[in-house]
Amino acid sequence: MALYEQIYNDFRAGNITSFYDAMYAEMLTYAARLLGDDYAFLAEDCVQEAVLSAYRRRFTFPSHHHWRSFLYTCVHNKALNVQRRADAQQRYADSCQDIASSSAQPSLEADMIEQETLTLLYRAIDQLPPQYRRIFEMSFEQGLKNAEIATQLNLAEVTIKKQKARMVELLRAELKGKVDLALLALWFLSE
Repeated sequence: MALYEQIYNDFRAGNITSFYDAMYAEMLTYAARLLGDDYAFLAEDCVQEAVLSAYRRRFTFPSHHHWRSFLYTCVHNKALNVQRRADAQQRYADSCQDIASSSAQPSLEADMIEQETLTLLYRAIDQLPPQYRRIFEMSFEQGLKNAEIATQLNLAEVTIKKQKARMVELLRAELKGKVDLALLALWFLSE
């Protein structure tokens, strides 16, 4: 216990060397175990994000117990997000595979148009204001519900709903005239 208390005191003082010397390996092991063999290579990212988050809040923890619990909770949540994102990507890949296998002949042109459409969408998402991008990530990538997003961002649920509606308006405005042509071409090629 005294070791963790000293590491916590150093951490609060801005010296994270003792954390990396004594706790980093155990945090990596924990993250890798949560991620499993397929995603263990992302363990370091999970731990680094947790450390950064804890460092930014280092003066808010009343004790080393709370600080350590926060670190483990962050790593746990980051690992869950990685798995959720991977599951969403797998579902999307499976649905694309189902579509491809159901069509008589895969079309290179259709694949190119689909990729261009996705690229346009991701560019439009990148141009969203930071608050809307965050809500997009939490809602569509992490799969969180409006109430969960509201709790994490310390906002009212109705505010999240309004911001999501505004985000969709912004995306539609950005994509207007760009994606319609691609979708029309995709439909035309599939006929």
